[in-house]
Amino acid sequence: MTAPHALSPLDAAFLHVESERTPMHMASVAIFEGGPLQDATGELRIGDIRRLIESRLDLVPKLRQRAQPGLFDQAPPVWLDDPAFDISEHVRVHNLPGRGTERDLLCLSGEILAEPLDRDRPLWELIFINGLSGQRVAAIEKLHHSMADGIAAAELATVLLDLSPDPPEFGEPARWSPSSAPSFSHGAVRDLLRLGELGIQAASWGGRALVHPLRQARESIRVARAVATLVRPRTLAPRSSLNTEIGPKRSVDFVRLGLEQVRDVAHSNGATMNDVLLTIVAGGLHRLLEVRGELTATSQLQALVPVGLGESEGRGLANKVSAYFVRLPVGDADPRSGLHTISERMGWNKEQHQELAAGTFLQLLDPVPQQVLAKVVGLVQHQPFFNLIVTNVPGPPVPLYALGAKLLEIFPIVPLAGNQSLGVAAMSYEGQLNLGVFADPDACPDVDAFCQGARSTLRVLVGKAGVAS
Repeated sequence: MTAPHALSPLDAAFLHVESERTPMHMASVAIFEGGPLQDATGELRIGDIRRLIESRLDLVPKLRQRAQPGLFDQAPPVWLDDPAFDISEHVRVHNLPGRGTERDLLCLSGEILAEPLDRDRPLWELIFINGLSGQRVAAIEKLHHSMADGIAAAELATVLLDLSPDPPEFGEPARWSPSSAPSFSHGAVRDLLRLGELGIQAASWGGRALVHPLRQARESIRVARAVATLVRPRTLAPRSSLNTEIGPKRSVDFVRLGLEQVRDVAHSNGATMNDVLLTIVAGGLHRLLEVRGELTATSQLQALVPVGLGESEGRGLANKVSAYFVRLPVGDADPRSGLHTISERMGWNKEQHQELAAGTFLQLLDPVPQQVLAKVVGLVQHQPFFNLIVTNVPGPPVPLYALGAKLLEIFPIVPLAGNQSLGVAAMSYEGQLNLGVFADPDACPDVDAFCQGARSTLRVLVGKAGVAS
């Protein structure tokens, strides 16, 4: 039994910004050993997989909840148990004909990820793909961004994955009883209280200033400095063909990078691994603009780089995220020079606590009426502040297994908003840093050039650092 709770402004924003052409689910494409997941005839053990997941859903209660609009239009939605929850609607199987190649998997992933999740059900799906060559099975996970950020979404893995290769023992799931939906009167009171919190929130800020004036003054100065980093001409992203109105189609590509190579390049240059990732992305963009005939020596593009807020441990499914804006020197033909520039810019962002600016903005939205929130986030469809999103999600440090089948590879996917034709997500696992490259194939048909440029950039960085390839 779980009590309903309201969506935060950021959670609700991901619902408001979604449309048929801009689904707002995060995703991943995972590849497993096939044998333990298949029966003697080669069919997927979908019944066992569903029973395993359902037996663990109590660990992540939100997976049985759907977003219910407030009774009053201006009140935020709330998470409520779905009394019609059916695991078979969320965990499904798709069989590839013949010996499915990686290209077949990429094409199918693009089609599946282009479809928005059903708002009438809990906002997640896990689609297993049987029939891959090499006796492998893939799993495409979709989790709506209103439910969690990229770091918290990793907790979804707890309902499927184990640390041990020994198949887990599990019986029939315990009987689950959904919490009763609140009565109309209870829901109306709840919504009215939420709408009244704006004045209470403002009063609490003023009260803190009276009780702890010095502490509040120091915090205000720190936040003001962070906000000042955004109130400048460079806040606006350079104009680029990457930013155009996108359509409903999606393409998926994989880029595999050596994790030790990335780590060694970072160490030899006094940079972070995230700095190296951004440099690799800049190299991919260099090649992409070159193919389009748009590249100059001074070309720059702006990346939005999400950063988690607070401790990741025990966060539960939630959005606790802010972001940095990073200007990428994509026109620089020397990746090592570009790495030093990116490292300096990221260091400056951290010194100025730029992530506090976005966090403060989100605080100001709580609890703004939903019509106002919808209009504010609707501007994302035409936003001028970044050219693409580049996110790096921490990967598991040890091998993982599903029903005894080893997870071989995993590629994260970040959703595209209204005028972003390309997005890049990275995750480390089993000695690889894997990039999931997500694009609109009509607006960005030359995404292969980006992937080639990213791979060649790491090779150049490795060579200049004297790292074994």
